[in-house]
Amino acid sequence: MDGKPLYEYARKGIPLPRPIESRKVTVHSLELIEWKGTDHTYRWPEKVFSEEEKKAMETALKGVEGDVSVKDDLDPAAVVDIPTAFVLKMKVSGGTYVRSIVHDLAHSLGSAGHVVTLSRSRQGRFAIEPIEEGDFGCVPWDVFQRASIDPGDADEEGWTEWEREVISRLDVVQS
Repeated sequence: MDGKPLYEYARKGIPLPRPIESRKVTVHSLELIEWKGTDHTYRWPEKVFSEEEKKAMETALKGVEGDVSVKDDLDPAAVVDIPTAFVLKMKVSGGTYVRSIVHDLAHSLGSAGHVVTLSRSRQGRFAIEPIEEGDFGCVPWDVFQRASIDPGDADEEGWTEWEREVISRLDVVQS
């Protein structure tokens, strides 16, 4: 909002300059990929907000939801139990905030939801795993990791391995 990510307002306890406007988005697909149950390393948060942190969070949330209060009491049963986790795969329209979808889904079930990891597998025609006609594959991250340690020698045309990888995936746009 106003050029800042919303989490910056929340972390600093700054009220939002205006309410967050809802927007129409399209969820083309939503698929449950894996049910982890309790077989994972994720755990309930152990930190309890200080009174100052609660007030900062309430101040930030007032710009979103009006009158709110932050209840940060640990559930004794939750300290022992491992939270249930699962993996979702979504195909959504541009401008979709995936974390909000997860929050809204959990809220509609009378629960709470939190995104632990989030991976973007495609952006427009660029995809980690190209499957559709016209898709462009992404340069594997290890190519950049190796180049950051040692860029390597140039080939007969003067290109290093990482440069060749990038050039082979360029999408030339004519104006």
